[in-house]
Parts: sequence; structure tokens; C-alpha cells
Amino acid sequence: MLDLLTAVAVNGVIAPAPGGVSTDMVAMLATPPAVMEWMYALRRRYDAVAVGPRTVLLDDPTLTSHGRPGAPVVRATFDPAARIPRHARFFDASARTLVGVAADTPRSYLDFLAARGVETFCCGGARRIDLAAFASGLAERGLRRVVVEGGGRLNRELLGRGLVDRIHLVLLPAALDSRAANLFDGPGAPARLTLESCEQLADFLLLRYRTAAGAGPAGH
Repeated sequence: MLDLLTAVAVNGVIAPAPGGVSTDMVAMLATPPAVMEWMYALRRRYDAVAVGPRTVLLDDPTLTSHGRPGAPVVRATFDPAARIPRHARFFDASARTLVGVAADTPRSYLDFLAARGVETFCCGGARRIDLAAFASGLAERGLRRVVVEGGGRLNRELLGRGLVDRIHLVLLPAALDSRAANLFDGPGAPARLTLESCEQLADFLLLRYRTAAGAGPAGH
């Protein structure tokens, strides 16, 4: 099981504009330091932070801003088609990094990742990733508590496959361009959530939900 963490506008949007970088919203909305620290502290409760390859391509994150002495940073993604460029900051060797790959991932890309000290593991067929196998692969490597900061399509797929336990949301005091990515982008069956906590920091709400899948025996 995985948890989700994301900031979302009141109209369900997670980026400032179509194709926009989600981190630009921090300055745009004058996000208080206390809100950012809440997100960093939440990250530190997990064994790893994971994102999809599209997030790496659009935002070029390091996913290390929450690190501190005694709290090692671990980051993960999946990239079966070798789409992430080799100059991406995700491969800067500043933290333990894992990448899920597929049987047909190019050998040259695998060699590059190995040279950068990136751990790879196969979690799919010829070209596609099995998200359940990705989660299991992380768990097998000691990363059992993983929070995903994904885009809308990844969030929807994880939710639809019953792989999400809890959802942590930072509700932003803004309505953004509705053409941008939605929190759960794409078709899918309704998912009933249970609100576990709600905290206010300035104009921001910090929400935690639990899914029906997470409420069962597999939840933690």
C-alpha cells in the first residue's frame, strides 16, 4: 500500500497552468513556511518519496528538500522507456535513488543508471510498469512506507488499482486554471474516502483521508 501527498486548489487542480510546474505555486500563493515544514515533516515519516516520470520531466525535482541529519532521503520513480534525461537532478547522486524498469528498458540507460549509483529493479513486462510490482519491489528493498507525490494520472491509476491507503492534501486558498492537471485525472469509479484529520494553517487546510482499501486488513 502507498500513501499520496499533494497540494491541490479548491477546484481540484494541482498545477498553476497546463504543463505548469507545481512547485511554482509555492511563491505564487506566498505559502507560509509552516505549511512547507508540515509537508517536509510528513515526508520524513516515510521510508521513501516516489514520483512518476512525468513529474521528473516537468518539475526536475531533487526530492531532497526535507532531508536533515539523521533522516536519510530516499527517492524513487519508474521509467521503463528511458524518458528521463541523463542531466535530470533526480540522478545527481545526492540521495539513495531507485528506478523501476521493464524488460525492454534500453541497456545503455541501465548502464548509465548503474554508473550513477541508481538502484534498478524490474517491475513490469516488456514496456509497461506494473504499479503493484513497483510497490512490492520497493518493499522488498526495505522501503515499506512510501509516499507518492504523483501527477493526476498516476494518482488515479494508483487509486483505481486499490494501492492507496491514505491521502494527504494541502488545500490551497486558490482557484486555478481548470485546464491544468486534476488531482485524479482520467476516468475511474467513485472512491469513498473517510476524513481522518483536518488542520488549518493560515488560509491553508491540511487534510488526511483514508481509502476503503486502506481501511481493510492491508492498511497500516
